[in-house]
Formats: sequence, structure tokens, C-alpha cells
Amino acid sequence: MAVSFRNILIPVDFSLNTETAVNKAIGLAGMEETVIHLLHVVRPGRKALTRFRAWVVERDLNQWKYKIQEANPNIHVRTDVLRGYSVQQAIIECAVMINPDLVILGKQHNHRRWFFSRQISPDVVAKKSNCPVLTAKPGSIDSRTRVIVLPIRNFLPERKLEWAVLLAQKYKAQVHLLAIGENAGQKDGLLSNVFLKAYHHLREKLHHPIEYSTATRHHPAKAALSYAELIMADIIVVNPDTESGISGFTGFRHLSDLLKRDSKIQVLDVEPYKGCRTV
Repeated sequence: MAVSFRNILIPVDFSLNTETAVNKAIGLAGMEETVIHLLHVVRPGRKALTRFRAWVVERDLNQWKYKIQEANPNIHVRTDVLRGYSVQQAIIECAVMINPDLVILGKQHNHRRWFFSRQISPDVVAKKSNCPVLTAKPGSIDSRTRVIVLPIRNFLPERKLEWAVLLAQKYKAQVHLLAIGENAGQKDGLLSNVFLKAYHHLREKLHHPIEYSTATRHHPAKAALSYAELIMADIIVVNPDTESGISGFTGFRHLSDLLKRDSKIQVLDVEPYKGCRTV
């Protein structure tokens, strides 16, 4: 299945989140014909207040539409306003309906709260919509992707590999494979079968050398983040929940919750193809 950046969904809250997500989308689109969907979610309320909010939202969405098209005439912008008490559910429903290549979330804070007091979890959106979700902090707003970290565990992540190749080709970036766990890394001096398959897949597609390393930490998300910080990576490509989720005293958190506001590291949650098996 081919992957691309030609159909992008951006949930909009008219804050720095929106500016961050829009900048990343414009950069990904390049000179290709691209459709960007701007989605805003409003809570149901009294009729008069709802009509006023709708007018303001439409005005502000159109302002962003003009800014995007002025920056890149090859981008076509569509705007949508949905009503609902759950922003996350509205995003999922919209993603299922339009089936974008990518959902981009701007995220300022180090927790799941987004859209003021409402919650959104990138990993949940990725799993339930089956659409890749890129989460970016303001620190990455103008950064260029040069280094990509790709965690490898106990199965061949074909969909993650496809996205790593696409990003690497787009930005001429270098991919770093990170084997996590005893069976996914080195054993008796030899790379595991899964790791070798992933390495050879990338070597066939990319011209840049593929770097690789191993980690034995029990938390894949923390291992990937530690390695990404060590090599000053720009994107970590993970499977939602199993590789982007972190359990702790404060509950279940997403990998992006560990990133500071000025972090340039982005997190791309990519749900595996159905039927993926361990090797």
C-alpha cells in the first residue's frame, strides 16, 4: 500500500497548536498537489451562542485557509466544523470518513490536555482511525527532519518501514534502527531475523547508510526517547500504545507527554497493518 502526504487532516484550536501543525503540513506537502482538511470541534450550546461561535469559527478557518494557500498554491484547503462533547471522538470520526494519509496534531503541553480542558490521545486516534498521527511541539515548528528513529521489536513493522522510507526520501534524512528487547537486538553476536529484515528493506530503498543500535529497557517508549535525545533525532516512528504508551503513577501517558514545549522531536504513531505476526 502506497503512503503519501497528499491528504492531511489538521484539528484546529486557533492556538500555537494550529500554527505548529500547519507549518509541518506545508513542509510535508512541498510542491505536490495536496489537500489539507482543517477541522474544528465546538461543543453544543444555546442556539444564539452556537450561531455566533459558528460565525467566528468559519471566519478564523478561512483566515488559515488563505494563509496556507498563499504559502503554497498547490495546496487545496477544505474546512469542517463538527459539534460534539468529545474532540477526540470527533477527530476519529472525521478521519474515518475522509481517510487522510496523515493527521497532524500540534501540542504545547506535557500532558494529554488539548483544546483547553478537553483531552486527546494521539495513540488512541491512530489506533481507532487507522491513520498515522504526527504529534509536534512548538520547538519543531521550523525544524527540518534530518534524523529518524525507528524502534524494532518482535515483528517486522512493514507500515512503519514504509513511512520511514517516505520521510527519509522526502527530507534526505538518515534512519536509525533501534532494536528493543532481548529477541529484537543482538543475540550471540548476530542481529535477529526481524532486525535484519528491517535493515535490508531500508537498504534497498534508501541511499544513505542505515545506522543501528540496541536497547534492553523494558519500556519501548522510554528507550526510543532516550536514544532519540542522544543522537538529536527529529522524528520517532512508533506503533501506537505498545511503543508510544508509558504507564506510571500518573496513569497512561503518550510519548509526547515526556517532551518539553521547545523539543524538536516529533512522534509519528503508525498502526501496524492488520495481521502482522511476530517472527
